[in-house]
Amino acid sequence: MTRTAPDGTACIFVTGIWKSGNHLVYSALNELGIEGPFNGISAHLLFGKHQWLKRILRRPRGQSDAVQVGLETDAQVSRKYIAASAGKLSGKIMGGHAAHTPELEGVLREAGARMICIRRDPRDILVSFADWIGSRPDFYMHKDFAGLSRDARIARLLRGGPGTGYTLYPFTTVLDRAYGWRTAPDVLQVSFEELIGAQGGGDAAAQQCMVDALHAHTRPVKPLSEVKLDNIYGGTLTFNKGRSKRSKELDNAELVTEINETLAPHLARWGYED
Repeated sequence: MTRTAPDGTACIFVTGIWKSGNHLVYSALNELGIEGPFNGISAHLLFGKHQWLKRILRRPRGQSDAVQVGLETDAQVSRKYIAASAGKLSGKIMGGHAAHTPELEGVLREAGARMICIRRDPRDILVSFADWIGSRPDFYMHKDFAGLSRDARIARLLRGGPGTGYTLYPFTTVLDRAYGWRTAPDVLQVSFEELIGAQGGGDAAAQQCMVDALHAHTRPVKPLSEVKLDNIYGGTLTFNKGRSKRSKELDNAELVTEINETLAPHLARWGYED
C-alpha cells in the first residue's frame, strides 16, 4: 500500500526511456503548480562528472541495500539513498530514466511516491536520442558517440556494445528493462503522442484528457480550470523537436529495415503496433 507523507503529499516520480517525454510531463506538472524535477533516478547517479564521488556517496552497502536503477547500462545504488531522496521531495517531482525492478518500485512505494510512466513510439525515441546525445558533451556516453554520423549513432543505440567504462545494452533490452513500469499497479500511464497537444502536431482533446489524468493522480492544489495547455509544450533545455513520427525522417533504407525488424516484437506491447 502507498503511504502518504506526513503533510498529505508525496513525491511524484516520473520515469521513461530517455527522450520518451519526461520533460513534457515535467512541464505539465509544473503548469499544475508542482515543482521540479529534482534529483533523478538513472544510471547518471554513478556515471559522468565526479564519478568517483558519486560512487562513494551512492553505492550500496551490501546486497540488501542494492537497488538496480540502470536502464541503458548496469547501475546499482543504495536503497537508503533513494529513500532519502524521495523523502526530501514531498509534493515535488523526482525524475528518472530507470529500469523497473521490484526493489526500486518497492522503495518508492514505501516513500509514498506517486508514480508516472511516460511512453513514446520506440522508433522515435531512437532518432530523438541519437540527435540529443550528439550535442550533449555533459552526458557520460557522449564521447563514444561524438564524431559519428546520425545513422551511426542510431545504429549504436539500437545494437548496443562496449563503451568507455560501461556496456550499452541493445535497445530491445532497454525496452524490456523499462517495461515493468507499464504494468505496475497504480502507475499512471502517459502517452507522449497524446500529451504534446496541437502545438506538437497532436490533438488538443487528447492532451486535455492526459492533463486531467495527471491532475487526478497527483492531486495538486491548483484547480484544473486555471491550467493553460498552451504552456505545456516545449521550452526546456532538453526539448529536442518534440513531435511524433521522427523515424519517418530517416532515408537510410537498410537502417530503417533493421529498426523495424528489430523492434517489431516490442511495438505492440508498448502500444505502437502499426
